[in-house]
Amino acid sequence: MRPVLTVTPNPALDLTTRLDVLTPGAVNRVREAQEDPGGKGINVAGFLASQAAPVPVRATGWLGEGNAAVFRAFLAQGGVDDRFLSVPGSTRTNVKIVEDDERVTDLNFPGFTVDAAAEAALLRAVREAAAGAGWVALCGSLPKGASPDLHARMLAEARQAGAKVLLDASGPPFAAGLAARPDCIKPNGEELGELLGERIAGVADAAAALGKVQARGVATVIVSLGAEGAVFAEGDRRVHAVGRPRALRSTVGAGDAMVAGWLMGGLRGLDLAERARLATAFSLGALSTLGPRLPDAAEIASLADLVEVETLPDAA
Repeated sequence: MRPVLTVTPNPALDLTTRLDVLTPGAVNRVREAQEDPGGKGINVAGFLASQAAPVPVRATGWLGEGNAAVFRAFLAQGGVDDRFLSVPGSTRTNVKIVEDDERVTDLNFPGFTVDAAAEAALLRAVREAAAGAGWVALCGSLPKGASPDLHARMLAEARQAGAKVLLDASGPPFAAGLAARPDCIKPNGEELGELLGERIAGVADAAAALGKVQARGVATVIVSLGAEGAVFAEGDRRVHAVGRPRALRSTVGAGDAMVAGWLMGGLRGLDLAERARLATAFSLGALSTLGPRLPDAAEIASLADLVEVETLPDAA
């Protein structure tokens, strides 16, 4: 099985807290808390490495020297091939406040700053780490100082190495990366609406919008829609997958889990419907944990049995 490379330019220590209800301007008592090395690509790498038949995973990006050790220990524990580059400063902390009604408030702190030399080093690292990889997943935001087109330039390096590229980002870096025509993207409904300048209110809207994105040169599009599941499009084919978690503890990492499940399904040679089923099962698994974690492979298989997959009309 060919490895997967994940790239996380702007990782974070994710401090996930749970409380009854967040009351601004008052003292709020945290009932439960958990700290995890995170960032979208690190989450994807950890999810892929956590299963009983793990996918070989490489991971690169930047880590601040001040607190890199906790990230490197996490990657080593999971058997992930650590290709991260150290830069001056500390990796940021993100606080996620989860209320009992599942509303999540994010407090994203600033982190390290990078320069042109750091960008050049990361582009070399991506080129080297992408050699022999089946997929490269470019994930998340960019740190201060990074060029908005960095995802697009990393995509070019991955392509030159012969890998397919999945892009999961937002805002201007996502738009710039999209112009470079990744093989797959995974926006949520809000991000897709922002990209197209229209409102995506549910499955029907998402399905109708898929062709507009594919017309830009992206063969595969996954649109996550929260409780309504996700719509998956590959070429002319479309499916909708949805399931209900056995226990809902936190939405943190659910989208990253979907990316990991999709990549694993592709490397296993599953068809579109079964890849959508596995990706949705991964996402449901993440919903049952506090913070970006997955249950074991047996529970993922059990959740996959609960996922409903509906074939939608093919693109005209």
